Amino acid sequence: MRADGHTWRWAGYTALTACFLIGFFHRFAPATFADTIAASLGASATGLGILAAGHFWIYTAAQIPAGMVLDRYGARSSVAVASALVALGSVLLATAGGLVQATCGPILTGLGMSAVFVGVMRFNAEAFPAHRYGLVTGVTMLIANVGSIAAGSPAALLLEHWSWRTVFGVAGLVSAVLAVLVWAVVREPRDHPSAIGVTASPALAEEDAGTARRSARAAWVPRGVWPIFWATIGTNGTFYAFSGLWGVPMLTDGFGLSVTEAAAYTTLALTVYGLGAFAIGAVSDRAGVRKPFVVGCSVLAFAAWALLALAPWQPGWSGFLLYAMTGLAASQVTVSFATLKELVPTRVATALAVANTGVFAASAVIQPAFGWVLDHTSRDLGGYQVALALPIALAAAGLVAAWTTTETHCREQTVGVSDSARRSP
Repeated sequence: MRADGHTWRWAGYTALTACFLIGFFHRFAPATFADTIAASLGASATGLGILAAGHFWIYTAAQIPAGMVLDRYGARSSVAVASALVALGSVLLATAGGLVQATCGPILTGLGMSAVFVGVMRFNAEAFPAHRYGLVTGVTMLIANVGSIAAGSPAALLLEHWSWRTVFGVAGLVSAVLAVLVWAVVREPRDHPSAIGVTASPALAEEDAGTARRSARAAWVPRGVWPIFWATIGTNGTFYAFSGLWGVPMLTDGFGLSVTEAAAYTTLALTVYGLGAFAIGAVSDRAGVRKPFVVGCSVLAFAAWALLALAPWQPGWSGFLLYAMTGLAASQVTVSFATLKELVPTRVATALAVANTGVFAASAVIQPAFGWVLDHTSRDLGGYQVALALPIALAAAGLVAAWTTTETHCREQTVGVSDSARRSP
């Protein structure tokens, strides 16, 4: 039974993480496909920003409901349906004849990915030992980041042979297959502990079928949630918006690089992000602390955006270094997720969803606002540097918040959360 449990655990983990990987591709692909999509649909910079931000807007709005659904129904059914929505959104974008229909595609993929993200993190919290959550989250982010890397230079190379419509059509087909796979192999750790080969976390065992209002309120009770909310906006909300859309055009418009050349910079940033998420999660677990990593990465994020806007950098080593800094700063999300899991262990999915809402709300605002600035200034380096004031401001706010982050010492804060939850009506 133990061997079978390990088999089912890893089968479920693999299927869920594969869905997460496809979502990362959708999140960052607009940066590589920006010019060809804009030319095909006749979109302005603002219109292109709205198209890409559709994913983030709906992802933001659906995060908390998705967390509540996952807390109630689990990962298997929720993620299977969510992956089907991702598939539909991808196909809708691939067949779009105009900007309105094209924008509906990212909206559907964002809706689906809101549940996929929470489902993966919820499954990890239940299926793996609590003291390994940071490491498991880091590995998950590393694997999922293969999707974002594929959206960079590999996608640019694909554009030399396939149209952008074909690429998104194939991505939709893959998501449809994964939806079926999730339904077939995922088992719920809390419902079938012997099938997964784990013992439920004591904190998770305290969970009951409370109302959605109670779940949302309980997630906000610990004072440590708000600093994580703002800190991840400063590191990840800014990074997702830039690398997901404007990171490549900044180099093609500002320095005359080809799409393939420019995509190498975002590919590096995303690679550093994935490797950093894995490394920081593992080191944080071993060190037994969380806060120093959150603060350090927040400092790095502010420095990176400020240097991109103000320093006299050029394509080459200085450009690669600055792009890599944005990715390394964003890798602290592994530690933030682990901190939230330790702060709100009885409402893991909802707590993660609430915090993640801030990240994607910021991205949803930055992408069209960035485009608006470009439309009202210029599509040269100067225009982009003016627009970078947006991520600089958010990174500064995140840095201030990071200093007030609650240190959990890698232990679940069960007593305070349980008492707070019981006080909720």
